Amino acid sequence: MKKNILLSLLIAHLFITNVLADTELKTSDVFVTATRTPIAKNNVIADITIITEEEIKFAGSSTIVELLQRQPGIEISNNGGPGKVSTFNIRGTSSNHSVVLIDGLRIDSAFNGLTALQNLSLSQIEKIEIVRGPASSLYGADAIGGVIQIFTKKGINGFNPYLNIGAGSYNTKSLETGVRGITDNTNYAINFSGYNTEGFSAFKPNSLAQSNSYNLDKDGYNNFSLSGFLSHKFNDNDKIILNLFVSKGSNKYDNPTADTYRVSNFKDKQIQEMFSVAIENKINDKWTSNIKMGLGIDKYVDMQRSLDDFYTLSPLRDSYLSRQNQFSWINNIKLPLGSLVMLYDFTGQKINVSPQPVCSYDDDGIQTGCVLEPYKKTKRNNQGLMIGYLLTQENHNFQANVREDINSLYENSTTGNLGYAFNFNPEWKIALSYGTAFRSPTFNYAYAPNYSNENLQPEKSKNAEATLKYQSDLDSVSFTIFQNKINNLIVTNASYVPANINNAEIVGSTLSASHFFGHLLLKGNYTFQLPKNEDKAAILPLRSKEYGNVSMNYYYENWNFGIETSASAKRYNDENNNYKISGYSVTNLIADYKINNELALNLRLNNLFNRDYSLALNTFDNSGSIIKYQTPGSSFFINLRYEPK
Repeated sequence: MKKNILLSLLIAHLFITNVLADTELKTSDVFVTATRTPIAKNNVIADITIITEEEIKFAGSSTIVELLQRQPGIEISNNGGPGKVSTFNIRGTSSNHSVVLIDGLRIDSAFNGLTALQNLSLSQIEKIEIVRGPASSLYGADAIGGVIQIFTKKGINGFNPYLNIGAGSYNTKSLETGVRGITDNTNYAINFSGYNTEGFSAFKPNSLAQSNSYNLDKDGYNNFSLSGFLSHKFNDNDKIILNLFVSKGSNKYDNPTADTYRVSNFKDKQIQEMFSVAIENKINDKWTSNIKMGLGIDKYVDMQRSLDDFYTLSPLRDSYLSRQNQFSWINNIKLPLGSLVMLYDFTGQKINVSPQPVCSYDDDGIQTGCVLEPYKKTKRNNQGLMIGYLLTQENHNFQANVREDINSLYENSTTGNLGYAFNFNPEWKIALSYGTAFRSPTFNYAYAPNYSNENLQPEKSKNAEATLKYQSDLDSVSFTIFQNKINNLIVTNASYVPANINNAEIVGSTLSASHFFGHLLLKGNYTFQLPKNEDKAAILPLRSKEYGNVSMNYYYENWNFGIETSASAKRYNDENNNYKISGYSVTNLIADYKINNELALNLRLNNLFNRDYSLALNTFDNSGSIIKYQTPGSSFFINLRYEPK
């Protein structure tokens, strides 16, 4: 059944991408993330996707993770519903092999290298740019699989207040409001959003699991988010830009060892904040400068109190705070042929964490005592120097970057990228690229008081790819083949200590396409990949060999009707391939109706056929039982948008 679904996706793609980004917004014609400087999207060599504001509006109640799932080359995992840990993999790489930026800044956790996407509200987002493939030569550490850059809402012409109200299944409610505007030389926006849901049990009930009775409650989630933007153009050459982003989430979750803790209501809080100021200057007709400084914060608080004597050593709340001070200076210099991009950036990471219990055991494995110990190191700095060259000349596009990263705690890393594209005609293009990248060891892996390894070195990768593209006013086709070799892969050994002991190779292809038939838009994507751990002859965990999406949208007067299906073949939850996650397909219906120039109504019916599937497993129950994380059943959400003109 799953093979037939995936095969139908592939066949559909021969007629049908991701194209609303190409037809809706003028800002979609410009792409920043692939070069760190604005260029025409058609001149980008890398494998890219733009998700526009119109697509985000049409997505309705979708989360950012669900929206990413529908993009080429991306698969996701989720630990049991809204607000639960959610990760993504780009073209078979790990969830911490990609960089996530909000308005150019990192807000990931220095403890585990992950960005809490489950805590980011789509209501704050204007556009998302996705780069698939290595980008460490632009962004430094962790960009082995690619980069996802989120742009928060900016001003639009005039004075534009708005209000969105939504409600749906699982007693879900949402409220979004704000003001966006442009007056003379000032661009501004302030956006607020609130979200609350009772949710459902994160764990699927399992009578064989010892923790089952503790985990049958509803695991709800609520979030408050705020973003702000202000820019002022002093003259034709000088501009200042201020950005603000805050997201605070409160979450309930299930724990596989709840019977040990004797706690049934597990809670946590996640806070993400970003502040930045940028100064853009046009020094002369050939030289532009952009200086940005900012702070990215990720704070996770585990709210538990344990009733067991052993756990009285632990504090009432475990708090994990990451702060990243960031600075960048980008210079773009026009040459007689092409342009030069020169960059210096600095990232200072600092963590603040509750002391952690470190326990000792006798020869029979019986615990003999525990003490509280701090992390071995709590800060590190990284400096990056990059020089790049961009050329667009007649039918030729060329890009070259080289970057040196100098870190205070581990060896320096040099990365580079070469890319070339040839336009056969205005529609057809072929692109070739080769790049290297690296991932730095996280604080948990390198400096935690227990089960860590200070001698870890960065993972390193070499990626080669080729892309054939076709783009016209009504059609779009893109086919990419890629090979990514990763050395010094960090995995835990038999003693649960991380070490650079494995190598991985990921080979595959991604096909995406779209076509307009009058009022009907067909689009989709299909990825086939072999993400192998070469040392274990196993498939890398949480990666499928094939997955994809297909959708249809019909535009009639003030209506937009849509149907979308996402499907994936089986994958494994662990690196030894002992625990299989079954394949799945899920279908959603969407309708968007423009009542008048100021009012619009959006309705989503998710999981139309009430498929029972999981995106992750938990194998740590004390009984040895495998516990599945639940996903939503058939559900609906309706949203009313008010945007007075």
